[in-house]
Amino acid sequence: MTDTNETATADDGGELDPREAAKLLDHTKRQAQRQFDLTPPLLTLIRAAVVLVGYGAVWWSVRDQHPYQGPSLTAIAVIYGAVIFVIVVSGVVFQRATSGVSGQSRRQQGAYGLAFGTVWIAVGVFQGALRFDGASNAIVYGVFPAAGQLLVVGAAVAGMAAAREDWRTLGVAIAVIALGTGSAFAGPAGVWGIIAIGGSVITIGYAAVQVWQRRG
Repeated sequence: MTDTNETATADDGGELDPREAAKLLDHTKRQAQRQFDLTPPLLTLIRAAVVLVGYGAVWWSVRDQHPYQGPSLTAIAVIYGAVIFVIVVSGVVFQRATSGVSGQSRRQQGAYGLAFGTVWIAVGVFQGALRFDGASNAIVYGVFPAAGQLLVVGAAVAGMAAAREDWRTLGVAIAVIALGTGSAFAGPAGVWGIIAIGGSVITIGYAAVQVWQRRG
């Protein structure tokens, strides 16, 4: 009789087993994270392809330059076209993920966008200053634009990830900073090729971790 009453209580919406409640909470949390994930694995893989194609195109155009002059206009068009493409795709994903979201979260995302936009502009302006100050083509059109972007943006992402205790993103940011630092020793031409391969490998690894965590 007691068993019957306990079953009836459970069927009528009685107390939920703590383990079942924990599983339900974890499932709900993962569902929410997927819904509001601003960088789903597919987008990460697209970014990996953009890194490989963009930096690879520049490397191909400068690989045999002696002395170093800089990327061709075609290579520049390819890398900027790839960047614009991934920005557009990322914008679409962002709009879908944040649809209906307002308040502090929305303002925070806007602040992040402003910060990273400022970083990109600052790197470009500094590149112009190097040219104005008489730096060589190897620095102005080679090592600095290739590795400098990774160092500055990687540091910004690392700081943001550390503040949010986002260890996955922090690990990737540190790897990007290391890649930018090490690739600079390859010279103005080699730096582009190393970043093309290393950057795509890091990004693909990040996508793999995303998939693993989603299935965990």
